[in-house]
Amino acid sequence: GEGPPSFGSLKAPDSPRDLTATAPSAPSTEAQALAHYHAALAHQASGRVGAAVRHFRAALALQADFPAALCSLARAQSSICDWSSREATLVSVRASLVRQLDEGACPALQPFDAFAVPLELPLVLRLAQAHAAAAEAVAASLRPLLPPGGLCHPPRDAAAGSGAAGAARLPGGDVSAH
Repeated sequence: GEGPPSFGSLKAPDSPRDLTATAPSAPSTEAQALAHYHAALAHQASGRVGAAVRHFRAALALQADFPAALCSLARAQSSICDWSSREATLVSVRASLVRQLDEGACPALQPFDAFAVPLELPLVLRLAQAHAAAAEAVAASLRPLLPPGGLCHPPRDAAAGSGAAGAARLPGGDVSAH
């Protein structure tokens, strides 16, 4: 019969040291924090908010300056009535918000989420203005991609359809859960 298959120049390393020379390095602390943050978001979206809180805390333990994780932690804690570190978390959220605004960055705290954080009205206004400016910047960057005249609804007749006899719109009806 035939012998074992040949693998060409493939050979076992001469020593364990050869294995470590090609082994991938461990993920950076920032990458680990980001992984915990995304795991927390997945848990939160699945309704496992307690697990999300643990992952947000793990992300912040690895990377203390992580505004999105901090704001998400505050929101998650509030949603499950976890008041264990609420005061410290809110102080940190406010400090992070002020720093981000002073740096000219769009803050991680969303304007709607500001209702859950005790902030002075001028600070809430600055938060809303920063998000509005960021949205305008995105819109401005997309304008050149729009067709001439921008995006607009088709004329009313065209939207009605083009079936037999001009096919008018379908009549609306009541929708009921029963």
